[in-house]
Amino acid sequence: MQRRHKEHNAEAKRNPFKLSETQWRPDAEILAEIRERLKEDPLLDHASIFVSVSSGRVLIEGSVESDESKRRAETHSRQVSGISGHDSNLCIRRPR
Repeated sequence: MQRRHKEHNAEAKRNPFKLSETQWRPDAEILAEIRERLKEDPLLDHASIFVSVSSGRVLIEGSVESDESKRRAETHSRQVSGISGHDSNLCIRRPR
């Protein structure tokens, strides 16, 4: 029992955003799920949306066509489990 406690502390030191065994997910797994959600949404141009994840914190950037597209992209990226925070730098493109 003592040994497990030490392993848990070592893991917590590696990732300060880890809340529990069930809530923590690797950045690559979070990124893949967000990209898949964006790709599956037929109302989004996922090619112009860029996502990065670092220590569980999501950063979504790029440009979208409307306020609705921006809300949809941000919602998809916020609803993924295991994230520790979320930042959005999405811009709305001007109509041509």
